[in-house]
Amino acid sequence: MNYSRAEQETSIVWDEEEKVAHIYTASPVTMRKLDKLCSAHPEEYKRVWVEQTGERITAAKYTAPSNLVRFRKPTSEAVREAARKAAKNSPSIFIKS
Repeated sequence: MNYSRAEQETSIVWDEEEKVAHIYTASPVTMRKLDKLCSAHPEEYKRVWVEQTGERITAAKYTAPSNLVRFRKPTSEAVREAARKAAKNSPSIFIKS
């Protein structure tokens, strides 16, 4: 089954007792990010289920320690501007020949 953009949702359910987050996603972008985390940190992130249409994975479920799932406040314009200035003033790592 191919999901429309509106159906490519991600749901997170916290198990407060076991301190685990159960993540369901039908978003290809989120699946790629979580798959990279599973590869880099297999002790913490695990893919536990997939839904496939032929060879294509259309949805997946993951688990991770709940303390690794974070929400953050938006970055202020002042912080973004300071980062832009710092990046502009830092030396380039690329050498032109």
